[in-house]
Amino acid sequence: MLRRTGVILIIAILAVFLGLHFGLAPDGHDPRTVGTTAIGGVAFLLMTMSIMLSTRIQAAETLFGGLDRMYQVHKVSGVTAGVLVLAHFFGVPKELPVGTDPEVMALFPSAPLGMFALVLLVVSLAITLNRKIPYHQWRLPHKAMGLVYFLIIGHFMTAPSVFFERFNPSGLFLIGAACLGVLSYLYAMFGMNKKTGHNFTIEAINHLDRATEIVLSPVAGRFDFKPGQFAFVEVQAKGWNEPHPFTISSPPSESNLHFTIKVLGDWTRKIREELTVGGEVIVRGPYGRFDATAAGNRQVWLAGGIGITPFLSKLRAMKADDPREVVLVYGVREIGEALFHAELQSLSKKLPNFKLVTLQSNKGEFARVDIMKTRLGQPIASYDYFLCGPRPMVDGIMKDLRKAGVARHKLHSEAFEFR
Repeated sequence: MLRRTGVILIIAILAVFLGLHFGLAPDGHDPRTVGTTAIGGVAFLLMTMSIMLSTRIQAAETLFGGLDRMYQVHKVSGVTAGVLVLAHFFGVPKELPVGTDPEVMALFPSAPLGMFALVLLVVSLAITLNRKIPYHQWRLPHKAMGLVYFLIIGHFMTAPSVFFERFNPSGLFLIGAACLGVLSYLYAMFGMNKKTGHNFTIEAINHLDRATEIVLSPVAGRFDFKPGQFAFVEVQAKGWNEPHPFTISSPPSESNLHFTIKVLGDWTRKIREELTVGGEVIVRGPYGRFDATAAGNRQVWLAGGIGITPFLSKLRAMKADDPREVVLVYGVREIGEALFHAELQSLSKKLPNFKLVTLQSNKGEFARVDIMKTRLGQPIASYDYFLCGPRPMVDGIMKDLRKAGVARHKLHSEAFEFR
């Protein structure tokens, strides 16, 4: 669940900028100029925050509730910035103030830089928001957003003082933000991979029904993580230059890492058909705050399809004396599609406080609140709920649980949508 702390921090930063901008506006600037430059400044700050969130700094996960939520805020901030840039462009005065020398103003490159940035921003956003574009083709134009950012810095740094005073308090605020944004962009492009990468070799590839399990052996040292976290996996071979996020399905006590990957597209199909034992892999992470240890002692874990993977790690790490009462509701089309079902059944016999409920949709069994009421031993509002699966399923169940009286803070879900 998205934590409000990070969102409140963003709002507070924008409020400070607006307070400085309107409260200490330069003399001689008309209200329209002050207002439209404020819109442009907010757009720039949102772009800066979007870039900073893309660095995947783990400390920021606490503010937003996980990297998946950070990427949601990253996307919303970027899109909102684009809309505000358009508002700034159409609203900013096109006529020069009385007494301004047009020949002198023509020497400032601010206007052409702004126009070029606007065109690139519109094109980049159109590509970024088009989900039909394959991921490997989407990544490059998305990275080109950095060029737009640098052009916008050039735009306001070369703006004539009749429109924007760089060295008044709000201008200095934007310059400080620009320094942080540039450093964040350089780190994301050139430093993040070196700092966060862990080297592994492929020890085994297990072909499951509609999924592939890869087992990775560390080259040096353990990879520390918590059950339910995920990592970015990047195969080190020609034609494999895309990192993809996957949940770790092994327990933290095991030195090898297990990833169970469903065949959903070209890259995951390539994993199944072309990956070979002995290859090199870089794993970056861990990330995520899908942590059930801090919740109450009554918990429902609801998995749909490949959404079983974070719960596998949790169950494989669970001890027999665990004080929690855990009910795993596993929704599949038919029992043959239930990954690791035999292992789950075995764990339900070994762990006294763990109960497995498998729902088969081809038998009319669905993960609905009314069905769960008949399967749970206690009132439905007394449980904490952890949900992972197809987005429509998760959203629908969370909505119904809220209607059934389950408090918002008791609902936890992952949002694996990084574009």
